[in-house]
Amino acid sequence: MIHELLLSLSGHTSPFLPESHEKTPNFTVNEPLSPAESALLTSVSQNLGQKHGSITAKASDVVANHPSTVCRAVCASLLSKHLVRFQQKILEVEKSILDEDSSIVGAYNIVPLSSIVGTFDGWERRLRWLSKLVESIRSEASAGGTRGSNAQGIYTSSGIVGYLRDATHTGYPDVEQIALDLVKVAETAWLKQLISWLLYGKLPSTGAVDFFISQATQGSESDEAKPTFVVRSELIPPFVEQATASSILFIGKSLNYLRTRGATAGEGDDLDSPLAMSDIQTRHLSRLSLLTFPINASRFTTTIRSIRLSLSKNALQKLLPLPKVLNILRLLKDFFLLERGEFALALISAVDERLAEKQKSAMDKSKLKGPDSLKHFMIKEGEVKSILPRVWSTMASFQTLDDEDGDQDLDVARELIQLSLESKAQHQKSLRDVQGLSNLPNKFQDLLLPTATVLTLRVEPPLELFLSSTEVTAYARIHAYLLAIRRAHLHLSKLMTLSGLRREPRPSPASGASQRLQAQGRPAFGKSERLKKLRPVWVTVASATFLLAELGAYFQSEVIQSSWMELQAWLHPAAATPSRPQSQEDKHLSTGSRDFESSPQKQPSEATLVPGVAIQSEEGLRDPERLMMAHQKFLGSLCQSLLLDRDSFTDRLRALMTDVDHLCALTNRLHIIQQSVDLEKQLHSTGTSSNSESEEARLIDELGSARRKVDALLTTLVSLLRDIDARRAGGSSTYGLKGRKVDDEFVPKMSNRLDRLLLKLDYTSPQTRASQSSDADAFIWSE
Repeated sequence: MIHELLLSLSGHTSPFLPESHEKTPNFTVNEPLSPAESALLTSVSQNLGQKHGSITAKASDVVANHPSTVCRAVCASLLSKHLVRFQQKILEVEKSILDEDSSIVGAYNIVPLSSIVGTFDGWERRLRWLSKLVESIRSEASAGGTRGSNAQGIYTSSGIVGYLRDATHTGYPDVEQIALDLVKVAETAWLKQLISWLLYGKLPSTGAVDFFISQATQGSESDEAKPTFVVRSELIPPFVEQATASSILFIGKSLNYLRTRGATAGEGDDLDSPLAMSDIQTRHLSRLSLLTFPINASRFTTTIRSIRLSLSKNALQKLLPLPKVLNILRLLKDFFLLERGEFALALISAVDERLAEKQKSAMDKSKLKGPDSLKHFMIKEGEVKSILPRVWSTMASFQTLDDEDGDQDLDVARELIQLSLESKAQHQKSLRDVQGLSNLPNKFQDLLLPTATVLTLRVEPPLELFLSSTEVTAYARIHAYLLAIRRAHLHLSKLMTLSGLRREPRPSPASGASQRLQAQGRPAFGKSERLKKLRPVWVTVASATFLLAELGAYFQSEVIQSSWMELQAWLHPAAATPSRPQSQEDKHLSTGSRDFESSPQKQPSEATLVPGVAIQSEEGLRDPERLMMAHQKFLGSLCQSLLLDRDSFTDRLRALMTDVDHLCALTNRLHIIQQSVDLEKQLHSTGTSSNSESEEARLIDELGSARRKVDALLTTLVSLLRDIDARRAGGSSTYGLKGRKVDDEFVPKMSNRLDRLLLKLDYTSPQTRASQSSDADAFIWSE
C-alpha cells in the first residue's frame, strides 16, 4: 500500500486508489484500514497525487501550444523547478522508509500513514495554487483566445505578470516564494522580447502576438503599404507606465527607421555604421542588465529614459534636428490652424467658384439628358484635387516683386498638403492613441463641399517619427472646424453686398418708371413693403455675422496664438523675454471682428521666436521624444480650448452652419427673383408676372422660418458658452495652468475663462437685439 501511495503521489494511477472524487464519491479502500486511515489515504491521493498529475499534463500542454512566450516560460519553469522539488520530496520519503529512519518508521518497522502525510505538510496548498495558475492560463488558450485579458483569464504576458505580482502578497511564505520565482521567470522572458525591440527595432520573432507593441499596415495612395507600430494598452505589464510605453514605442520606431534607412539609403553617416550602432546597443544592454526582479516601476522608467536620451544624443539629433521639427509645426499652424488667413479665403473662394461652375454645367446637361442628369451634380475626386492648385496660384499672386526668395512655406505646402475626398477609414479613424483627442468630433468635413473632404499632410521620413497619422487626422478635423466658422462668416458678410435688398433704389430719371408709378399712387417697385418684411432677417444676419466673427477671432488670437507662444517659449527659454508682453486678450479686446480677417502678410514676431542661435543651444535639451510628447499635449489642450470636446456646443454649431447655408441660399435666390420682378414692372407699367410674385412671397416666408431657426441657435450657443465659462470658473484645476513646467516637461496653457468673448457677445442676446430692432434702419440701410 505504501508503494501504491508513493506511485500515486508521483502522478501515476493506482487500482487501489480513486482517480477522482467526482467519479467515485463513495469509494472505500479495499484494505484492512480504519475509516480514518481510509479517508486520509483518499484525501492524500486526490489533493496531492492527482493534482500533481493534472498540473504536469496541463503545464506540458501550455508549453507545447500556448501562443504567449511568457506563459510558456512560466509553465516550463513550473515543470522543471517546482514540480521537480515535489518529486524530490517523494524520493526523500521513500529513502527514509527504506533506511528505516526513525522520523517516519516506528517500532517493529511499522510506517504510520500519518507520518507519511505529515512530511508533505504545506504541499497541498502549493499544488492547489499551482493548479489554479495553470488552469487559468490554459482555459482561454484552449478556447482560442490569444489577446486581451479579463477577470478570469490570465492568458497574456501582462495578465500573468500581474497575477504573479499579486500572489506575492497572499500571506503564505511558501506561495510567496514560488510566486517570486515565477515573477522572475515571467519578467525575464518579457525582457527578452523587449530587448529585440529596444535594441534593434524589431518585433520579437516568437510570441509577437502577446507583445504590447504590434505592427499595423496602413495603405497609402501608392501601391506600397507603410508599416506603422502602435501600443496595445491591454498588453502593457503593470510595472510599465503609459508614458514609458510611449517612450519604448518611440525608441523602437527610431531604431527600425535607422535600420531600414541604412539598408536602403547607404549614405555612409556615422550613425549608420554597424560599429557605432553596436556600441550604442552594448551600452543600452548594460543598462537593462542592472534591473532587478521583481522590476521596480520607477527604476524601469529611469532606465528607459536613459536609453532614450542616449539614442537621441548619439543618433536622432542628426536624423531629426529641431529646425526641421519647427518647420513642420509652422506649416501646420499656418495652413491647418488657419494662421494665414489668405489661405482660408482663397480656399473658400476657389470652392465657391468651382461649385458655381459645376452647377451651371450640370443644369445645362440636365436639360438635355433628363432625370439621369442628377449624376452630373456629384463631386468627383479629380474635381476636388483641382481646387488646391487654384488656391496656390491665388496665394502666389499675393507676393510682391520685392520677395526675391519667394514664399518658402508656400512652396513646401504645395508639395505636402493635399485636399481629397474623405474615405470611410478616415471618417471612422479613432484618435484614442493620443491623450486628449479621443472625443474629437468629425462633424464639419462635409461643409466645404457637398461631400466630405479632408485636408491631409504627406509626412515624409524621418518626420513620421515625430508626427503620427493620428495627429495629422486631428489637425484635419480642427481645420474643418475652423474653416467652417470662417466660411459661414464670409458667406454672411457677402449678403451685405446685396444692396438691392437692403436699400431703396434710386431709379434713373430718364427711365420715367418712378414718375409713372407715383402717378398711379403706388410706391416705386413696392420696396418699402419689402424692406419691412426683410428687416428681421437683416438683424439676424448681422447678429450671426458678429457672433461668428468674434468666435473666430477668439479662437485665432486667444487660443491658437497663445498656445503657440507657450510652446515656443518652452522650446526656446533663452529667447523668451522676462518682461510681460502685451497679452493677446488686451491686444484684441477692442478690435472686434476685424481680427478675424487675417492679413496675407505673416507676422514679423514669429521670425524672432526661432533664432538660429537659440535653436542650437537648446537642441541638446529637447530630444525628439520629448518634442513629440510636448506636441501631443499642445494638440490635446488646443482641442479642449477650442471647445471641440463639448459635444453639446459642436452639435449646435454644426446645426447653425447648416441653417446659415440655407439662409444664404434663400437670400441670394430672393435677390434674383426681386430683380426679375422689378425689371418686369419697369418694362410693363400694367400687369405683373404672378409666378414671380408668388415665388417671392414663398421665399420671404421661408426666410422668416430660417431666420427664426438661426435666432434660436444663436441664443442657444451663447447660453452654452456661459455654461462652459461658469463650469470653468469654479471647476477643474486643469484650466489656467499658464504653461507651467513640471520637471522641465511642457504643460500647455489652457484657456480658463470665456468672459471676454461673452462680453463681446452681449450684442447677440435677445434683449439687446430687441432694443436695437427699432433702430435697424440706421444700421442696415445706412449709406
